Amino acid sequence: MLSGLGQWLALLGLWFWWWVRCGLDWVLTRLTSQRPITLDLDTNHLDTELNYSQSEEWKTDQSARTYGYHDNATMVAVQTSTHTFYVDLERLAGCGEYFCALSQSSMIETSKRRILLEHVPSDILHSLLQFYFLGHFRVPPHHLPSHLQVSSYLLSSAYTSRLLSHLATLLTPLTCPAYLELSETLGCPELRRSLLLYLSTHLLELPHLSRRLEPQERELLPGLRSSGGAPRLCFLRKENLSSRNVLETLTAQRVFYLEEEGGAVRREGWRELVEMPFEADKWCFTTAVLFNYLFLVGGYRHRVARGYEFKMASFRYNPLTQQWASVAPMIKHRRHFSAVACGGCVYALGGWYLDSLVTPDSSTSLYTAVERYDPWADRWAFVSSLPLTDFSFTLSLAHDSPLCTALGDCVYVLGNLQRTGEKLVLRYNTTQDSWSELLPTLTKVDAHIPSLYFLGATDRLLVIGGNNTETVVTSFCVDAQCWGRVQSMENTALIGQGTVLDGEVFMSSLRHDGVIRLNVDSLSFSLLPPLPMPTCYESLFHLHF
Repeated sequence: MLSGLGQWLALLGLWFWWWVRCGLDWVLTRLTSQRPITLDLDTNHLDTELNYSQSEEWKTDQSARTYGYHDNATMVAVQTSTHTFYVDLERLAGCGEYFCALSQSSMIETSKRRILLEHVPSDILHSLLQFYFLGHFRVPPHHLPSHLQVSSYLLSSAYTSRLLSHLATLLTPLTCPAYLELSETLGCPELRRSLLLYLSTHLLELPHLSRRLEPQERELLPGLRSSGGAPRLCFLRKENLSSRNVLETLTAQRVFYLEEEGGAVRREGWRELVEMPFEADKWCFTTAVLFNYLFLVGGYRHRVARGYEFKMASFRYNPLTQQWASVAPMIKHRRHFSAVACGGCVYALGGWYLDSLVTPDSSTSLYTAVERYDPWADRWAFVSSLPLTDFSFTLSLAHDSPLCTALGDCVYVLGNLQRTGEKLVLRYNTTQDSWSELLPTLTKVDAHIPSLYFLGATDRLLVIGGNNTETVVTSFCVDAQCWGRVQSMENTALIGQGTVLDGEVFMSSLRHDGVIRLNVDSLSFSLLPPLPMPTCYESLFHLHF
């Protein structure tokens, strides 16, 4: 009885394999009979096509269609559309899951040492065998779709990966739609992911292409922009008001990044990433990072008919393509304002009139207007203004005013109550376009913080300020609406625009003439390698590239 059951199961297995094989053959027949995908063709592609020409000897010489022969080899004949190839079965099993399954089955093809693939073009299988057995890869760009069809059918993962690496260098806005259609036809997840990576790389440059995707796939694109490894610490000089030192000004017109490896800073220290997208000797900008794009918002001085004037300007830097693009400038002429990314937009808050290059005094008024930048529409618009009644901010050339950060779908602002000097947190709900106060306040009795240096967000708001003798660090939990422990450390005289990542704050220190890395739990800090120019008014941020 057990013997009969075993025979029955064996027949069932053979029937199931035959059914799968017939289904795959039907799919391949449909795919190879379809009209080839038309891609953009120009003279550059024609030149490239010539470079991929290869010997046609294999079409007339049987030995050139023989792969892996040796004395103990089990050779099988693989019949394709016009030619037969003779291949070592054991090594052929490593050319794809299709061949691996055949080598382990008792199908009639392997028992007769013959595999029938009449629907597979001979030149494609020749290229595949050349890749697996000899390490050669020569596929013309216009033949990629048909090679991907066959590779996907044979489940040849290594060959598919090599094809997709080649495709990544050839994708353009013109060819991408055709490959999107091909990926839907093939149901090839590897091809689909390669196309999603391309669309994410050009997320804001090619929004019309990403609109063709299903909502679930569109939601993946921003995250894919940051999937290429650990973020890198970068900096640029936010404001430059002195043009006497030409060499320093030229250096300050560059963006730098910290060379790290395995979390350790390399000897090279800071290296140039890219030049600023404008030519000027004086400028004032604020930065924000959204979707792994760097937004540079503010203005710079340029010559006009009668002297100089400040020109409003905004730029977007894509670290994945190393390209700058001009975007819409703000509505208000702001200087020393804060910018923060939240809910897929950039918000600009506070600051004072940009054309005023003197130190702010009692007559300098802070902008209450808040602007929101929509990166998809490339447009700024006013939203609910800062609710400044008895609320005030310290105006300083050392920091943006007011300090702000984002957590979840809300923007948080920290300032002082005029009469008492208490610290109060304001919350702006981006979905409701409304402001609210978060009590309790932080009183002078709780902490003596006449100057605020930094406001950031981890799982809570992180506040760093100071006085003449020490730097003070505390936190505020927005859910429980309570202040954390107030801690003190040596005076660091922080300046500019800092950033926080994994429980560490990075910010410039005037006292140490460089950038410090501060652990917010232990309050221990270390000095990063010297900057390529004197510490002045830097913005630090993280980018993936």
